[in-house]
Amino acid sequence: MDDKQITDIQNRVTEYLDAGRLKQAIDTLGTDIDSLQDWDIRTRYTEMQTAYRYMLEYMRMGMQDPDRERLYDELMGRCYIINDLVAASRASEHSTKVYSQKCRRYNTLESIYPTFIAFKENIANLQVTRMLPADECRKVKEQLRQEHERLLQQIWEAVWCGRGWTKSYAEKIQELLNDNEIELNDRATIVSAITMGALKCFEPLKATTLCTIATSRETLIATRALTGLAIVLLKHDNRIRYYKDITAALQILQENTTCLKQLQTIQIQLLRCRETQKIDRKMREEIIPAMMKNPKLNNEKFSIDILSEIEQDEDKNPEWAKWIDRDSIKDKIEEMAKWQVEGADVYMSTFSQLKNFPFFSEITNWFRPFDTQTPVIAELLPDNTQGQKTLIGAICASPFFCNSDKYSFCFTFKQVPPQQREMLLGQIPDESEIRSGEENDNPAVAKERQTETESNQYIQDLYRFFKLSNYRHEFSDPFSTSLNMLESESLSKLIDNDKAILQIFMYLLEKEYYSEARKAGELYEKSGKGDAAFYQEMGFCMQKERNYNAAIDYYTKADIISPDSLWTLRHTAQCYRMQGELEKALDYYRMAEELAPDNISLLLQTGESFAATKRYEEAFARFYKAEFLKPGSQRTLRAIAWCSFATGKDEQARGYYKRILETTSPQAEDYINAAHVEWVSNNRNGAIELYNKAKECGKSTDEIAEQIMHDKETLTARGIDEKELLLLRDMLY
Repeated sequence: MDDKQITDIQNRVTEYLDAGRLKQAIDTLGTDIDSLQDWDIRTRYTEMQTAYRYMLEYMRMGMQDPDRERLYDELMGRCYIINDLVAASRASEHSTKVYSQKCRRYNTLESIYPTFIAFKENIANLQVTRMLPADECRKVKEQLRQEHERLLQQIWEAVWCGRGWTKSYAEKIQELLNDNEIELNDRATIVSAITMGALKCFEPLKATTLCTIATSRETLIATRALTGLAIVLLKHDNRIRYYKDITAALQILQENTTCLKQLQTIQIQLLRCRETQKIDRKMREEIIPAMMKNPKLNNEKFSIDILSEIEQDEDKNPEWAKWIDRDSIKDKIEEMAKWQVEGADVYMSTFSQLKNFPFFSEITNWFRPFDTQTPVIAELLPDNTQGQKTLIGAICASPFFCNSDKYSFCFTFKQVPPQQREMLLGQIPDESEIRSGEENDNPAVAKERQTETESNQYIQDLYRFFKLSNYRHEFSDPFSTSLNMLESESLSKLIDNDKAILQIFMYLLEKEYYSEARKAGELYEKSGKGDAAFYQEMGFCMQKERNYNAAIDYYTKADIISPDSLWTLRHTAQCYRMQGELEKALDYYRMAEELAPDNISLLLQTGESFAATKRYEEAFARFYKAEFLKPGSQRTLRAIAWCSFATGKDEQARGYYKRILETTSPQAEDYINAAHVEWVSNNRNGAIELYNKAKECGKSTDEIAEQIMHDKETLTARGIDEKELLLLRDMLY
């Protein structure tokens, strides 16, 4: 079988299982099963197939079986596992993909045990070299570090490719991860191998191992395990209910308040990944090009301090200020600063082109915490870094760069000529500057900040692997899914508290994911803690989804709690207006007008509603006031012009349309409406000329004809009969 056939069978089996069609899943999974070289998997398949056949036979015979439901769930769970194992085994026999190649190398769990022993011996030898004079053991230490790198890579690959996990094997992995003699960064790297392995070939023991590690006192280990667990369970959510061990492990996590708090943070960080492509596009297309236009920024480091310089009157460059205003660069910089504070991934566009270094050809290295002891980075360190401001120290201290980008930065920096290196170093704050203020934090706050930074950086590392790695096409991308834990049967229980749900609701609302925000809001509403602002926000979600009745209900609740809110009244009016209930809309618009009589937008909306009910004098009163408060507004001019036409004030309408058409941005509809005025005034040639002008604005003849028929009611009221409209429409072709 080729890769496509293997994947097609695996996906079909998964779809059958997700739909509860166990018989079809087992039959499909059995396709060419006898050709599989892995005898153990074939045996497991046969046992499952036999057990299910007996269960069906007993049921057909009418025999009572109190364990039938338990056995069915067990068989469903086993079928999911065997499906992944069969796919991985088939691929390892035929595929040229990197995962399959590694699987062929580590074809048994026990094959890695000697490497575990060698790894421990290597660590012991490295510790010995630390007690010897540096000059005497430099070469030995370099050799040991190289050996260390090789052994770590082998362990990572073996854990990643390991299939058919046993309890003893899982215990070996946990022992390795709990061994304080092994460097923390090495253990953190190995945690990511469990995650990647569970994503590729799911087994309950991989998930329960992540659950156990997630309670570690070492935040780097715990955050990586918890992040990996969340991503794994989100991908395999449909099957988790069939594994009691996982359910029990999650119940234990549910009692760990620290883990629950971390998971809430991880949820927002995962949701934030959705914005990365938007930010990347905006950085490439708007912010970076705008920055490049300013010669000042070509010579100095990019810094948010630019804002304060602009706002002060000290040493201002007038030309620069003009550039700032013209391109709205101040707003762009402020937006970027806001993204950074939120923890958004603002450097994806910068570093996406810097992932082709040989370092990234090894999959392991995509998941490594940044470490100055990594041989390729150690080469960049000066002999004596004590008390010096170094690039490495600044990079290590930065909470904004993920680990992957720190490596990329260092490799790029290595290629910079020495003179320019010194200049760059002068522009980078040292570690103490970056960490300034943190020393005043109490230990609990510092640990919380550290945990949040570590999980955010790790998520960005994962994001880069699945989006930028040369191997990305060989993997299913978890970041192409919603990553919303509230939609997960297994994970939703871990964030089932009012604070977490409200936080998710607020984030989804802010980022305009209205459907998901509504669902989160409905969960929070059950708590009975909703205030006026919450009901306004829920109403807004419903309004954006065009569920106007529900929106009105929520706005009404908000108005009861907090009466006389201009925002609530306006949006209630908008909903009634969109439903065509114009009189009710006007009732709310008038109440809003009492609170804000000079609000131009409100005047226009109210006037437009009066015009829709043909109460033109009341509409004119609002439009004229809006024109007085803000002369020349296109929207106001259009409203007055149309009402003038509708009421037979053709000269007035002609004058307003002339003003509109003389502006730099008239629309096709403006030419069509001006043409209406000329047609009813019997200026047929002038009308046809204006209708044709609409074509120059991008309107097709069909669209112009459709607009004419849309305005039929007003045109017939002005004395144009329906047959004349049909002839007019034909004249345009």
